[in-house]
Amino acid sequence: MTKKKKRLNIYLTFKIFFFHPISLVSTFFILVSLSTNSYAQQDQVSLKEAFIEGKSENEEILNTLQKAIELTNYGNYKEATALYELLDTSQLILANDSLRMTMLESRSFMNKVLKRFSHSLEDLLEMINYYTLQNDFNNLAKTETLLAEFYRSRDLKELAFKHLKIAEAIIEKEKVEPCNIAYWFSRRAACETQFQPNSDNIIFFCNKGLALADSECSKYTEALIYNELGFVYGSVDFDNEQKIIAYYQKSLNILLETNRLRDVATVKHNLATYYTRRGQLDAALNELNPTIELAEKNNWHGSLEDLYLLKMVILHSRGQDQEAYDISRKSYLSKVELMQDQYAIGVEELQAVHDKELAEKALAEAEIRAEANENALTYTIIGILLFGLSTVTALLLFLRVRKNNKLLTEQQKSIELTNEMLSNSLGEKETLYKELNHRVKNNLMVLSSLIYLQQHSENSEDSINDLYTALRNRIQTMAIVHEKLYGINDTKNINFQNYLEELIPLIYSSFKKGDIIMPYTVRCMSLFLPINKAIPLALIFNELITNSIKHATNDSLAKGIEIESHTDENGTVVQFKDFGPEFPIEINFSNPSSMGMKIVNLMTQQLKATLEHQSTESGLRFTIRFN
Repeated sequence: MTKKKKRLNIYLTFKIFFFHPISLVSTFFILVSLSTNSYAQQDQVSLKEAFIEGKSENEEILNTLQKAIELTNYGNYKEATALYELLDTSQLILANDSLRMTMLESRSFMNKVLKRFSHSLEDLLEMINYYTLQNDFNNLAKTETLLAEFYRSRDLKELAFKHLKIAEAIIEKEKVEPCNIAYWFSRRAACETQFQPNSDNIIFFCNKGLALADSECSKYTEALIYNELGFVYGSVDFDNEQKIIAYYQKSLNILLETNRLRDVATVKHNLATYYTRRGQLDAALNELNPTIELAEKNNWHGSLEDLYLLKMVILHSRGQDQEAYDISRKSYLSKVELMQDQYAIGVEELQAVHDKELAEKALAEAEIRAEANENALTYTIIGILLFGLSTVTALLLFLRVRKNNKLLTEQQKSIELTNEMLSNSLGEKETLYKELNHRVKNNLMVLSSLIYLQQHSENSEDSINDLYTALRNRIQTMAIVHEKLYGINDTKNINFQNYLEELIPLIYSSFKKGDIIMPYTVRCMSLFLPINKAIPLALIFNELITNSIKHATNDSLAKGIEIESHTDENGTVVQFKDFGPEFPIEINFSNPSSMGMKIVNLMTQQLKATLEHQSTESGLRFTIRFN
């Protein structure tokens, strides 16, 4: 048994028998009950056996909790989920708050990785409430940091920084352990990398975290920081290969030592990406291939998609187009499985809510019936006792019983109507689930076709990085459409104004244009489209915006782009305008050679639209008309 496991066992045992008298009371109650029920037959041996049996059950629960945490760290979420379900009903866990908080922290992390966000958030909020009531500022600061990491994983910048600031305020005012402060610095660096990349700030926060991460509890934090440093130096000090690889290797050594293989896959993906950017394709494949095997074995669909895409780019650059296409198919299938898992989780949560509401309604109905029966019995007894007193009294009792029965009937009808409405709602959700699967299948087939066309374009002169960026942008373009679709209530039309305002910064951030800020104007407030029109129009704008940013000068980039829409008697008109250099006269838009313009033409045909363009010294204008 490792030192870490021994410490966990000692800590958990100490928490149970010294900090939680409920457990001692429970054990004592068992002994007293045995002695009281059959004192004449009991002796010292039987009492000792009963005590040992209770202690053995507690040790089994502790071992189960430790096993669940180890499986979560490894990435075996299927077995870990089964153990958490067992622990959730354990009397020892329910009676011991410290053990329950330990379980909730680990389970919340697992549910976050599996994108069971509602379950993960529920556990974190329970931890916040408990530590707040206990005035446990050390664990409260850590849990607020975990909440920030939860929102970072969901790409919610404002909420992530909000909870980081709450944790920071606690750290400044209260006594917080160094390992929890180090973890805060690591998550602050991660948020800087994701939302507002500034290499100096990121390196500063990483170094502050490393200065504090010198204890056993901070090993995982050290691994996170070394991975972050490898990533940021891969951008700002690209040619310092020895330094960058050393950081990644330090992270891997810690993660392998602690058996956190799910995190190992993430670091190896970053390392393989760095090798690919340097043109060291064999080294990249040496890191990728065993990582892909590990991810396939454990069904890590979230990692598999990125791993497959990176390997596809490497194989394509080596001229292994057939193998690259096979990998792209695997990426597509992995994406389908991931989305199906997410939809299944959503339906499971809806079903759970539905079942809970039905159970609550049934319980309320049973309570009403029990109350009515109790009242009826009471009234009957009173009527027998007071029968001879007065006919008026008997009549009043009769009227009261009839009134209660009428109320019970009305409430029962109301409950039956509510149950029927809930059943109909569940049926509608199941129908929607099937429709969403059909939409996803169609759009992912379009995505697969785009990847195949990009790979086999004879005239494509894009570098590996440009190809990877283009593929990622097209994937994100379709992903945002689905995100907007599933985020609205009627799930019919997409607000294209909001969509474009999210798409433009996303595309711009994928190109390194220095410190120049590109302004943009979108006037499409009345443009709402169904998904069969939103997807092709979104891909058209992805290519037009990408082309404008890619070929812009500093002056034209500072002028930005403009998009507006209106309707006339012939249908919808959408115009795109930039201020970049004009196109050469010899470019044939009806039969283009570039992959981007091919996609524009294909999507225009799918929309049954017309595409007009006008190139002048002041910029380029595209006009799209469709019904």
